[in-house]
Order: sequence, then C-alpha cells, then structure tokens
Amino acid sequence: MIREFADIFAKIRDNVRLSGEDGIRLIKSKNLVELGAMADAVKQKKHGDRVYFTHSINVNHSNICVLSCKFCAFAKTKKDKEAYALATDEIERRVRVAASHGVWEVHIVGGLNPDLKLSYYEEMLGRIKRSCPGVLIQAFTAVELDFYARLEKISVEEVIGRLVRAGLGGVPGGGAEIFSERARALICAPKISAGRWIQIHQIVHRMGLRSNATMLYGHVETPEERVDHMLRLRRAQDESGGFLAFVPLAFQPDHTGLSHLPRTSGVTDLQVLATARLVLDNFPHIRQLWNYVDEKLIHVALKYGVDDLGGTNFDETIAKAAGSASKGFTREELVRLVRSCGGLPQEVNSTYTPIQKDRLLAVGEPV
Repeated sequence: MIREFADIFAKIRDNVRLSGEDGIRLIKSKNLVELGAMADAVKQKKHGDRVYFTHSINVNHSNICVLSCKFCAFAKTKKDKEAYALATDEIERRVRVAASHGVWEVHIVGGLNPDLKLSYYEEMLGRIKRSCPGVLIQAFTAVELDFYARLEKISVEEVIGRLVRAGLGGVPGGGAEIFSERARALICAPKISAGRWIQIHQIVHRMGLRSNATMLYGHVETPEERVDHMLRLRRAQDESGGFLAFVPLAFQPDHTGLSHLPRTSGVTDLQVLATARLVLDNFPHIRQLWNYVDEKLIHVALKYGVDDLGGTNFDETIAKAAGSASKGFTREELVRLVRSCGGLPQEVNSTYTPIQKDRLLAVGEPV
C-alpha cells in the first residue's frame, strides 16, 4: 500500500511526469518500502523480469591524463612509474583472447593522453574490427571526444565521423560526474562543463550513435543536485532521444583526493536508483554496475528500478584503482546471480541487441 507517496504514485499511474519537487521528496525519503514498490512497478511495466547484461572486455588504453580530478584514482602523469599507454597490437591481442571466450563487446575509455593522436584510436578500432568483426565497440567519453577535437584542431563532428568509419559503435556515459557547477568546481574543475558534455552527446545522437549517461554521487553533492542532474538529462533526452541507459556511479574514495569521505550507504544507493527510475521516464534502462556497489546490494537493486547489471568487464581497472571490493563475475556467475534474484537473464550488447549464440564464431577465432 502506497501511503506517503500516494500523490506521486497517482502521477506515475496516470503517466504524468514527476516534478523536481517530487524528485527531491523521493531522494530524501527513508521510506524505502514505498520507493522500491513504485520503482519496481515502473521497471516491471517496461521490462518485466528481464535483466540485461553484456559479456564484455574493458580496455583502459592509457592512464596518462592531463587532468587531475580529485575523485580519480586512475590517472597518472607521464613521469609516474605506473604510467602506461598500450600499443594497438597489445589491445588487439587482449580483445582476441576475450573474444575466444565469448565476449561480444569492447568498452574503451582512458586518460587524456596528449601523446596519442586520433590516428592511434583509428588504428585501434580498425584492428579490433578486422580481428573480431562481430563485436560492438563502445568507446570514448564525451570528455575524450572533446579532447581529441581540441588536440587535432578539428570539430567534434569530424572526430566522431572518423571514429565511426574506423569501427565505433556507441559512446559510454562517463565524464558527466555531477552537473552542479558548485560541485564540479570542488571535484573536477578542469573538466569540460556540464553543458559541453550534454552538447557532445547530442552531436553523437544526431550522427546516428546511441549513448549512455552517468552520474557520480556520494562525494560533495547534495540530494537536490542529484535530482537537478537527472532533470537536465531528462530535458536532453527529450531533445535528442539518443540515451539508452542511466548509470549512477557510487563514488569510490580510496586513493583519491577525497579519500576522507565515507563510501555511500545502501540507503543512499537505493534512494538514487529508485528516484532515477521514477524521474527519468524517458530513459529505457537503469543500469547498476556491479563493481561499484557491494555484491549483496545487487539483489536488492533489481527491486528498485534496475533492469541492467552492466558487463562482465574483463580487465577493468578504473573502479579497482579506487578500491572497488568486487571480485567480479564470469558470464556464468552473472547468469546464476540474475536467476537467484528471480530475474530472466538477457545477454545483449550496449545497443540492447540480443546476442545470438549461433553467431559466436563471428566474434573471433580461438587464440
């Protein structure tokens, strides 16, 4: 029985869009029972018991970055002994190994390395597609695309066009952090603005690609700023319609410039997930990346609006660098987890195209 939020639940039933005030009430509420019931009702209407995931490899091609965001534990300067930049033949080798184990997607993000030109990324994508033609390559955040354009002194449109011709199939949602300018000044002042991030994704959508959107929460932002972030994304989606999934990322403080901050609580995580599912009515999917929360929370998250658990993520290093405690899942373990939660596992790529097992050999030959 919905009591505290009867007025909001009535809006949801009548397909009336929630207001910012509604969102703030939701995200501040400790009434997790009603939050979960409403978010699950919306999720069930959109997806039933289906739970989506990708069998993917993460390629973090370089940790060298010209930025020094306080929340980041991954970035290094060129002088750091841990600094690296992978050669394209090594990236191809890693992808071929992953493809031989049934991986269908390559997710590529990295630091803003000024020594790597656009031709490096074109060669990287080309080698992957020639070696493993069946994989989808989702790569390069809006921050990276903007950096490549400035580095090459060309438009973002030209950057995207060249990368698409080389094999790019979609754009991840990273780099959004939190849209509040107050909070951005405290955690990622040198990064592109929230407006520029949205503008680049709208360009991506106009050029025929789909993308995701993230929100980094649990640092210096307020609940009101979390809702504002969601509302800005909702308006952007109204305009371009190209976002597929909203991906809230719980801040991992270890080894960062904000290591004094505590990790998010399960209550906060569930408040964010449920509010996102209810406020972001024009986003098809809400994704909870398993490597950003305690594994026990995944079971509960699937009842709070989440329909997507992300990828198996071979070789993921960014969350691990910030102290993620998750050991990760194989494809089979992720399937078992979904089934143990009463869900129906659906293997897809990041465009939510179902994976056809009889086409496995199209991905790559065994190495």
